[in-house]
Parts: sequence; structure tokens; C-alpha cells
Amino acid sequence: MLPRLLRVLPVVLVFSAGCDDSAQKKAAADAKAKKEAKEAEEAQALEKRKQERLAKQKAEEDAVKAKEAAVDALCTLPEDAEIPKKLDKACAAVAEAHDGFMTRLYADNAETVAKWNSAKGTQLPMTTGQCTKAGSTKVAACQIHALNNATVELKKELPAMFKTCIDKYGAPPEPKPE
Repeated sequence: MLPRLLRVLPVVLVFSAGCDDSAQKKAAADAKAKKEAKEAEEAQALEKRKQERLAKQKAEEDAVKAKEAAVDALCTLPEDAEIPKKLDKACAAVAEAHDGFMTRLYADNAETVAKWNSAKGTQLPMTTGQCTKAGSTKVAACQIHALNNATVELKKELPAMFKTCIDKYGAPPEPKPE
């Protein structure tokens, strides 16, 4: 009888194991739920980082646009502006305004002012040359106005100020020969 019992026992054990898999199903369901919750949490974190990145990018773009608008507003010819008659005198006044701009807006940084003072011997003639190259007393008047009225927030926008005045009041570029 014992050998017969040994043959029947494995069959009974297989059936009993096959019938009681609710614990396994529950464990699998719990693991699946945890995995889904983790994936949802990761997706939320990813979306949050994306939104933060987009908000930061938009803020940077808005800051650039605001600076461009401020430069554009500064680079004008006021109605009461005196437009010089002679280009060489107008460009000398631009160089003088450039020196005043650097001295005034960088006054809180002695090192920068010292560097400017040592370099302005070459910088101011370059400013005069660029002004002369623009060939317009209106450009010079615009640049003088911009340099004299620039705020500390725009002190790094000097090239943009020069370019904006040239774009607004300079002669249109000659068409390229084909």
C-alpha cells in the first residue's frame, strides 16, 4: 500500500498547488499595481521637469525680448534732438558719449574702469571709425542719445545699441552685384 500511496501523493500535491494560486495572483496584481504607480509617478516627475524647463526657457526668451524692446526704445531720435551738421564732429561726439557711458555705468567696478581707461585710446578711434562708416549724422545722433540715456540694465547691450541706430537711421545697404 505504501508504494501506491507514494504514487498518489504527488498527484494530490500537484492538484492542491494548482488550485490554490490566489496568493500568487494577488502578489502578481500587487506587483503590477506597484509598477504602474511607479511609472505614473515617474511620468508626473518627467512632466513636471518638462514644464519647469519650458517655463525657464520662456522666461529667458521674454527677458531677451524685453531687452531688445528697451534697446529699441532707447535708440531713437527725440523730437528736440539736435542733429549735427558735420559727420566728423558728430562721430567725435559719439566717441565722447561712449567714454561717458563706460565711466558712468561701470563706476561701481574700479577694475573695469581702469581697463577701459587703458584701452580707450584704441577703442574710441574705433567707435569714431564705425560711426563714420555708417555715414549718417542721424545714426550719430541716435547713438549719442542711446549712450547718454542707457540704464545700468542695458550696459552690456552697447553693440546692440550701435547696431539698432545704424539699422534705423543708416543708409539702406546697396544691393549686391549679381
